[in-house]
Amino acid sequence: MGRRVWTVAFSIVAAGCVSESPGEEGAEEFWSHRFAMTEDVSYGEDPAQMMDLYLQGSWVGEPTFFERVPEPRPTLLFIHGGGWVQGDKTGADPWLLPFVQRGWHVVNMTYRLGPGTAPAAVEDVLCALKWMVDNSDEYGFDRDRIVVSGASAGGHLALVAGILGSREGHDCYAGDGFRVGAVVNWYGITNIETVDSYLADAMPDFNYARAWAGDGARIPDLSARYSPVLIVDEGAPPVLTVHGEDDSVVPHEQAVSLHERLDELRVVHELRSMPGGTHVGFTEGQFQEAFGAIFEFLDAAGLGR
Repeated sequence: MGRRVWTVAFSIVAAGCVSESPGEEGAEEFWSHRFAMTEDVSYGEDPAQMMDLYLQGSWVGEPTFFERVPEPRPTLLFIHGGGWVQGDKTGADPWLLPFVQRGWHVVNMTYRLGPGTAPAAVEDVLCALKWMVDNSDEYGFDRDRIVVSGASAGGHLALVAGILGSREGHDCYAGDGFRVGAVVNWYGITNIETVDSYLADAMPDFNYARAWAGDGARIPDLSARYSPVLIVDEGAPPVLTVHGEDDSVVPHEQAVSLHERLDELRVVHELRSMPGGTHVGFTEGQFQEAFGAIFEFLDAAGLGR
């Protein structure tokens, strides 16, 4: 499939980004009663390995109060950003609520982060995926329609999870037959070494890549093992990227180089480049258009509700 570069527009107000919503006709405007959230579910032994679950269902009153929908639903795994060294899942709602509104289950995770912790974040995302597959029957996750998304460093982790999630050779291999359905990458890092070089020149006091590695000597190996543009192959899931052309934290070229590689490999992909967009800096119209594009992409891939 040829590379399609879209110029669109996109902001952080997400709850009303998509007009469609599951439920009775005419009820699209009101939907918050259709889900319940469970906070801080553990997917590992470390205190940082936690996730919040947004699950579809109905409030039915006593004695059970909330009953989940009986059928499996498409499920989003979302990964927050912060340069692998900071950040928290509590700020992710603007990226989650459009999926909840459309009837998806959502898993919002956090992970081990901080200076010198690489590659713990990668290991944690793969373990979170395995946890979702292992617990899909209990929570109603449709294991054939799991989409991974993230912003900035979370976008990098989403891409790596999409690429490595179906490969053997790591402790949290989810099993034969599992494959991430698609990746939605919000301005994620795709080449660790080139980001490190860029930051060393442009903002040496904010070199999050070097901080995550803990030592500049580790950068080449980390990049070779965990840079999406270097490890992607023909088996990768469909990828949609949203990236601002004026992003000074993760340069737009990171997205361009990844999608050129996806084009060479004939992996289904779309790059939505936003004129004037900065790092988490888009217009309201751009956010609206971006979420519309995301759901069109996922529906075309057979992953919608």
